[in-house]
Amino acid sequence: MLLEFRFKNFKSFKDDAVLSLIASSDKTLPENLLTCADDKAVNVLSSLAIYGANASGKSTIFDAFNFFKNFIEKSAQKKPGDTIGVRPFLFSDETNKAPSTFEITFIQNDIRYQYGFVASRLAIHHEWLISYPKGRARKLFERVLKPNEKENEYTYEYKFGSLLKGEKSKLIELTHPSALFLSIASTFNNQEMLNVYRWFADKADLVSSGDFNEREMFRFVAKNPTLSDDIKKIIKFADLGIEDYSISEEDLDFNNSPQDAPPSYKRLKEAITAFVDEQSKTNPDFDKKLYNIKMKHRAGNDLIPLPWRDESDGTQRLFGLAGPIFQALKDGKTVFIDEIDRSLHPLLVRELIKLFQNPQSNPNGAQLLFNTHDTSLLGTGMLRRDQIWFLEKDQVGASHIYPLLEYSPRKDESLEKGYLQGRYGAVPFLGDYPFGGK
Repeated sequence: MLLEFRFKNFKSFKDDAVLSLIASSDKTLPENLLTCADDKAVNVLSSLAIYGANASGKSTIFDAFNFFKNFIEKSAQKKPGDTIGVRPFLFSDETNKAPSTFEITFIQNDIRYQYGFVASRLAIHHEWLISYPKGRARKLFERVLKPNEKENEYTYEYKFGSLLKGEKSKLIELTHPSALFLSIASTFNNQEMLNVYRWFADKADLVSSGDFNEREMFRFVAKNPTLSDDIKKIIKFADLGIEDYSISEEDLDFNNSPQDAPPSYKRLKEAITAFVDEQSKTNPDFDKKLYNIKMKHRAGNDLIPLPWRDESDGTQRLFGLAGPIFQALKDGKTVFIDEIDRSLHPLLVRELIKLFQNPQSNPNGAQLLFNTHDTSLLGTGMLRRDQIWFLEKDQVGASHIYPLLEYSPRKDESLEKGYLQGRYGAVPFLGDYPFGGK
C-alpha cells in the first residue's frame, strides 16, 4: 500500500514534489477509500488522478517512480564506477550538478516503511530506511557520504538500528558508490531488507504511455492463465466485437533459414542468435519462446481470428492495460498508468477506474495512480476532491504538483467547468492563435 511518494531535482522538477494518498476527512464516496493496514483510523485513496497541460510534467512523475523502482531492483548489478542515470533539473545552476532525492512511504506486511536515497551521476550521497512497528519510528539503517577532497573517491558512514539483524560488515564491503545498500542486502537475503525490496518487485507496477513491448505483453498473458477470464470479460464488455482470443507459442529457431537468404538476413540472424545465447547464460529466467495473440471477432455465427497487427490502437491499448490492471487487483498492487485515456473511449476509462473503487472488484486493496486529459471524469462525481491533483510549470520551466484541496472547492462546485476555465491552474495559456495577417 502506497502512502506517499516524493522526489526533488529530477528532470522538470526542481523543488520538492509530494504525492500523498492519505485521504482527507471528506465523508463522500467512502467506497473510494482503503483502510490503512497499520492504522485503522487512517484512510488511504484507492485511486488518484493527475491533470495538467501538455509538457507540464505529468509523465515525469511516473518517470521518477520508474527510475526509483528500477534502480532499487537493478543497482546490485552495477559495477563500481558505473553511472547511476539520474537526471537533474538543468535550467538552474543551483541544481544541474546537484544530487536528486527520492523517498517513499508504504506498507508491506502490515508494517509502515519510509525509504529514500539521494543520488548524483556517480554516487549515492545518502540512503535511509525507517520502519514504524506499532506506530513508533525505528531507524533500520542510514548511510551517509563523508566529505572527501579527492575527486571520485567515496567513503561512507553507516548507522544501524537494533531491529536490523544479520551480517552487516560484509554487506558494507560489497556496497560500492553506484549501488544501494538496500539492493545489495536484499541480494544476500537479509530478511528485513528483502521484505522492503519485495514491495518494489511484487507490489508496484508502471504502465507507460508508449507502445507496449509486444513480446513481453504476450508472454505476461501466456504465463498468467488465471487472468484470462477477466481479460476476456473486459474485452467483451468494451463492445469491440471480440469474443475471445488465442495465444500460440513457439521456440526461437533459426536453423531453418532459407538457403538463398540475403547477407543482411544472415547478419541479423547471427546477431539475434548471439543475443539469445548471451541472455540465456546471464539470465536464468530468459524465455526463448516467441508468443503470438490472435483476437477472435464475431462475424454472424462465426468467430474469425485476426492477427494482432490488424487490431485498432484502442484494442491493443485496452489489451495491454488489462493484464497489469487485473494482476494489480488480484495481488493488491499499486499501479501507475501514464495517459490512461490514450486511444480509449471515456466511458471505458471510467469503468477501468471503477474497478479500483469498488470493494467487490478490489478486495485486496490495489491502488491506481494515473494521469489524463479526460476532463469529463471531473464531472462524473466518481472522484473525491482529494483524489484530484494538478501540475503546472512556472516561468523558469520547473514543474509543480498540488492537490485540488488547496483551492477549497465547494461540494456542489462544477470541477470540470472550473478546471477548463483555469480556476485551478494547470491549463495551457493559449491566447489568440496567429492565423496570419496583421
